[in-house]
Amino acid sequence: MTIIAATFLVVFGRAIQQLNVVGGHYLPAAITPYFIAVGEVLVILLVVDTGWQAIPLVGTGGALGAVSAMWIHRKIWAQR
Repeated sequence: MTIIAATFLVVFGRAIQQLNVVGGHYLPAAITPYFIAVGEVLVILLVVDTGWQAIPLVGTGGALGAVSAMWIHRKIWAQR
């Protein structure tokens, strides 16, 4: 479960970052890399310990992170 959460954080952060850059949202684009960094370090540490069995967990976290970022970004910026 921790690997899913860490991968979610990385992919969510990367997707939000891309949407912020494309949308010209400077402050969110400047803050997001720190969340991405935390997630990347966590993923590396956890996957090294888990090995190949981490693949479905990483995939699940990534899928959930990408779709969630798309949905949340639209909700946040549609209200403004």
